[in-house]
Amino acid sequence: MADLTHDMPDMAQFSARIRETRKARNMSLDDVAGAAGFTKSHVWELERGSSRNPTVRAVWSLARALGVSPAWLLGIETDKSPIDPLALEVAALIDRRVRARL
Repeated sequence: MADLTHDMPDMAQFSARIRETRKARNMSLDDVAGAAGFTKSHVWELERGSSRNPTVRAVWSLARALGVSPAWLLGIETDKSPIDPLALEVAALIDRRVRARL
């Protein structure tokens, strides 16, 4: 029988990547929550690892809010975006502002 745990996302890495990316983008928990359509407490639970089974919607929404790919957030992709981090921060800010107007 195949070992499927090797192909499973590392949830500790997922949580760490949320936190590190949020801080690198100078985003508060409220910023991420608003951009992802979640409550601040839900983002905090995901970031500290107390929510162990994020939904597909959660992964996609967080990735969009943070300006990263869902695969990178889950640790499936290991390479960071070739786009400059400042450009990603600006893009995430613009996305949040546009979504707030809708």
